[in-house]
Amino acid sequence: MSNKENFVAYEYKTINATRKSAGMYIDCMENFGWTLAENDGYDIQSLLTNLNPANLGKNLANAAQSFGETADATPAITLKFKRDRRIENKQELEKLERGYEAALSAINRAERKNAAQTMGISLGTGIIGTVFISLAAYNFVFSNTVLGVLFAAVGAIGWAIGFFSNLKIGKKKYNQTEPYIQEQLDIVYNTCEKAHALLA
Repeated sequence: MSNKENFVAYEYKTINATRKSAGMYIDCMENFGWTLAENDGYDIQSLLTNLNPANLGKNLANAAQSFGETADATPAITLKFKRDRRIENKQELEKLERGYEAALSAINRAERKNAAQTMGISLGTGIIGTVFISLAAYNFVFSNTVLGVLFAAVGAIGWAIGFFSNLKIGKKKYNQTEPYIQEQLDIVYNTCEKAHALLA
């Protein structure tokens, strides 16, 4: 067989992801014919170990839980993929891939919105508590003990409310968006399953 017959022309795709979501991208992109070419040197563990259609949905749901947790300070990782430019069913795969990416983006936006709203309320309450603690310190300095104790108590309550509201509001926001996220996960599952069938 000649070198010409062995030649493969590749196309490339670059995705920026967090370490928490990188594993899911790697696993899902394989269903569209992409293979990982480079990942900034990080050792990223695969999240999906069984691409059998019977288990694919459950594995994707578990992986997407990690994907959604992107509202932290995790540094971005650049994932570089490659694929045979002459892959079969390329047009259908690209259409499915766009639907898959749109669903993951929707999950990401919902999770980020929940985290931002929860953090905003908690920080606001905490800042108010800090103001009262500052007033308490001011009154203690000028020997106004009664007001100092009162402001300190209010400030401590503000901090406590900020902490516990973070947990309570976060859970409430999660419950509100859970049906929408599950709907998007169904899209992720369906597109990956269809793409996987095209490659089989």
